[in-house]
Amino acid sequence: MTLMWNGEEKQLIDLSLEVVPPGTTDRPFVVEQKFLSDKTIKNEIFTHSHVGTHIESPAHYFKEGKDLSMFPLSAFYGRAWFLDVEVFTPEHDEIQPEDLFALLGEVLAPGDIVIGRNRDKKNRKMVQNTGRRELLPSFSPEAAIWLRDREVKMVGIDHFFHLGKNVEKSRLFHDILLSRDILLIEGLDHLEEVKMVPFFLVAFPYRVRGMESSFARAVAFVGR
Repeated sequence: MTLMWNGEEKQLIDLSLEVVPPGTTDRPFVVEQKFLSDKTIKNEIFTHSHVGTHIESPAHYFKEGKDLSMFPLSAFYGRAWFLDVEVFTPEHDEIQPEDLFALLGEVLAPGDIVIGRNRDKKNRKMVQNTGRRELLPSFSPEAAIWLRDREVKMVGIDHFFHLGKNVEKSRLFHDILLSRDILLIEGLDHLEEVKMVPFFLVAFPYRVRGMESSFARAVAFVGR
């Protein structure tokens, strides 16, 4: 799909994961058809806030942290860069600050968005065939500190990238960024369709008071 934006033609790429009811055991999305008082159809939904493409706020980890309704609209869009893993090796399975500096150090600016993208097709296929998701590349806690200090506004991943190598490191990664009101977006899809960087990312969540995370429709605007 294309549109005109500031006199330029832009391609729109849907980066949202399609959720298919009833979902899974740990990520349910059960939809039941019911009726409103005027006999028109409504859907009643059983799910939780981390199904499909979703944005996580500080309230996800901190009792007094901001929920998504407390963030301005500007928190949910911006210039985005990929942190690409081209070739994965078990000896270097965590993104370190030196990797971020080598790939983004000269271009990343405060307020930008960074998306981890696994471009190693062999690694992706092996994980799909074996189910061994621990073999996917991940960010290190030290990478979180580097991103925090560069004042990015959001960090994201798709299904083939981890925010941490294990539960402990994942929690630390969340803590480091969410404590500075840096949002996380998980469950992105179709990242391989974005051929140009930087691109403009838009991902708006539901505006619900008290929601620590929310579904989001993520879209890339790419110049043609």
